[in-house]
Amino acid sequence: MVNTSSTVLKKSKIIPSWMIFIQACCFSILYAIWLLPGTILIRHLCLIIGAVIGAYEIYQYRRIFILNKAIPVWLIAGLFIWSTFHLLFLSQDFPGQFWEYVSIWKRTLIGAVFAVGFGVTLADQSGRRQHQFLSLMYVGLIAPALIYLIRYSVSKYGPLWGIQAPEDWTVCAWGTFCYVAKTSYVCFCVPTFAVALGLIRGNLAKGRILNFSNLFYSLTLLVIIFVFDKENIKNGVVYCAILFIIFIISILLYDFKKYWLRKTLLIIVSVSIATLLLAAHVKHNDTWKTFVSDAKIAIQIDKNQQWKRIDDSPLPTNDLGQEVSGTNYERITWAINGVILISQHPFGYGLIERSFGQLGRIKWPGSHLTQSHSGWIDLTLGIGIPGVAMIVGALIFAWVKVARLQDGLETSLGVAISWILFALLLIWITTEISQKVFFDDLIFWVSLAAGFSLIDQGKPLSSSTSSEIKKLN
Repeated sequence: MVNTSSTVLKKSKIIPSWMIFIQACCFSILYAIWLLPGTILIRHLCLIIGAVIGAYEIYQYRRIFILNKAIPVWLIAGLFIWSTFHLLFLSQDFPGQFWEYVSIWKRTLIGAVFAVGFGVTLADQSGRRQHQFLSLMYVGLIAPALIYLIRYSVSKYGPLWGIQAPEDWTVCAWGTFCYVAKTSYVCFCVPTFAVALGLIRGNLAKGRILNFSNLFYSLTLLVIIFVFDKENIKNGVVYCAILFIIFIISILLYDFKKYWLRKTLLIIVSVSIATLLLAAHVKHNDTWKTFVSDAKIAIQIDKNQQWKRIDDSPLPTNDLGQEVSGTNYERITWAINGVILISQHPFGYGLIERSFGQLGRIKWPGSHLTQSHSGWIDLTLGIGIPGVAMIVGALIFAWVKVARLQDGLETSLGVAISWILFALLLIWITTEISQKVFFDDLIFWVSLAAGFSLIDQGKPLSSSTSSEIKKLN
């Protein structure tokens, strides 16, 4: 009779519940304020406290990190080694890259230690305990959207109610100290949207269709859509639509015969509401109506070169006789040229932030480029193909492992992590997200998933893996 890895490890590695609780609280506070300006002290405290406990957890579980299943963890470790090597031998801007090394990379490393230890410890809990910790973490996941809701209400209705709130409690304008960029809401709200969908789908798979938790998760979806609508975040709406389509398909494909009538009614209602919301969004955004026409002009990067931003010449005209949308035009032209630059600089310029602009000025003197509007392109131009390959490799490997290790159990935490990883893979495609806290967030989640994937849940170990652990113990 074989043991599960959980059983084998628990003989000598028991992490006190209060430590895990503190980490979960640190995570919730961190995620709630990660996108808010002026919170750096609290963020650092949460990261450091979580990392100190995470280092202890990693030490307690140290023997499992040499097994093959630890590949995602070692890929993340390799990423930090690569960043050091790149700084010392491949840097094209040593002062700038060194500044990022002692700030962004240092903070990301602390977060990775926190996440790996937290992930492996969470995986070693029972399904019930995992759900309890997820409930606490969910408070942090939904907090960015709820904080926006409060700020929006204070901004719009505060004067009517006679409330004079401080400026940082309102929805601030561009250029003010309390301004929160649209990309921040994409980064921190889309994963929460994905988690809510994943947990609803998990409930449906278990026959829990009409219950309080599904209502609560549905309200989460509506609040996030509200944020994207009020901030006019078009790519956020697109990501939510893609995730919703995948959610519907997964319901149809997963044992649809069970509760088919209730599932059908749910799908009809959900699709109807989503269609109405999407139609309203498209109606108020002309850029969607001209996207195809604008794209035809944008792909002609040699004929029309206004994308270089060298002067103030007007944008080209599309086949509708209208000036192309700046958003559509720049997103497409910069993405094309970003890919071209990657082929010319496979090891990257060195900076996580704005390497596209730096390389652009080298190739096109006088240009005023910044970011390519694609996180993956910008990051590849920064840390090179090897660096991004380690991140994506760790993400996909951990994603597959987490999905397989559920073995039909569909623990709520495993479901949440799986949907978050997919959401991150998605939002980095067309969002200018290769920046400070967004990079921290990406590596944190990949590291947490890497740690979580180390311990089988309900799946017997193979005889070879079992013997490996016994030898190590």
